Amino acid sequence: MKAQEHILIYQDSGVLHLAINRPEKKNALSSLMYAAMAKALKDSVTDESIKVVLIHGTQEAFSAGNDLNDFNNRDANEPSPAATLLYELYNYPKPIVGAVSGVAVGIGVTMLLHFDLVYASETYFKMPFVDLGVCPEGGSSLLIPQLAGHRKAAELLMLGEAFNTETAINIGIVNQQIDKSEVFDFALSKAKALALKPQNALRASKKLLKASGQGILHDVIKNELVIFAQLLQSEESIAARTKK
Repeated sequence: MKAQEHILIYQDSGVLHLAINRPEKKNALSSLMYAAMAKALKDSVTDESIKVVLIHGTQEAFSAGNDLNDFNNRDANEPSPAATLLYELYNYPKPIVGAVSGVAVGIGVTMLLHFDLVYASETYFKMPFVDLGVCPEGGSSLLIPQLAGHRKAAELLMLGEAFNTETAINIGIVNQQIDKSEVFDFALSKAKALALKPQNALRASKKLLKASGQGILHDVIKNELVIFAQLLQSEESIAARTKK
């Protein structure tokens, strides 16, 4: 599998598009895909022609989460490509807009926590980390309770209950629900609107909005990843993933 076939990267009107395009796997993410997205983000930080990033999938799926085959074949001693992407997302200084449709599972949900604006059509959201014998990642063990409160977070992260776009809006993961046929264009219009703003003021505003929790979030993500990697190698997790 070639990452460039499944992560389409292009630029338009100051907006960098990162399009997850692996429809036969509901846009499940592999190590190569994580690496391609992380590199594109890192390279774009110093590119002044890029004002905003728009991340989207297809109409049928934003992302079904981590490719389970990738989980099973990963060397536990190697750095996690997913972790690299998550760090790039939460440290990214320019606005990130998301267009979500169809399915968002696992990291397909938790990455949204690091976007600035998210627009979704009717979508099936789920964070089944415990069901896979692992723990929450991407800072979700901090950010979901902050957004939803402990008990709702326990429903979503411990029970792993699925939820819809209305719930995602009520929690604060999604800004607005848009029709499936219009969600990409709507999100793009918001990205282009941001690209026309005074950029120094825009980036300073984003930095201020995120400043209060940035230090602790780094530590939370790091701790999650350590525990996640340990659990991933456990017999319990291997058995849980084998059933899927």
